Amino acid sequence: MFAKLVLAFAFIAFTATISEAKVYDKCELARALRNWGVPESQVATWVCIAHAESNFDTNAVNSNTWDYGIFQISSIYWCQSGDSPGNGCGISCNSLLQDDITEDIACIEHVYEETEAIGQVPGFKAWTTYPGNCDGDNSAWIAGC
Repeated sequence: MFAKLVLAFAFIAFTATISEAKVYDKCELARALRNWGVPESQVATWVCIAHAESNFDTNAVNSNTWDYGIFQISSIYWCQSGDSPGNGCGISCNSLLQDDITEDIACIEHVYEETEAIGQVPGFKAWTTYPGNCDGDNSAWIAGC
């Protein structure tokens, strides 16, 4: 009986964790970026980057580089591994794995500004998927949105 109770609890906890994640579609992500106030000139590129990095999945984790969330934000520089806030964006990496992407957007804006401040223009260069994937005309990513 105890084993069944433990399994049931584990399943409920696992299900609750999964339900916090979300896979956006391109227009839904574009709306979220616009609602947050991201400049329109950047929206299509952010949508392209999110597709290239995570296929729009908020629960994505790259276990090779320890990048987190829909934009694959680095735990080396920008978020603190686990639940404690820290590093450049002052957030926990686990907070980037939820369906609410407001912290993700605030962080990408911060990373963008910091990257430009050190002379890497445009700030998208902080993402390795930008060159070759998203450094051209990205208008198709938000067409019809």
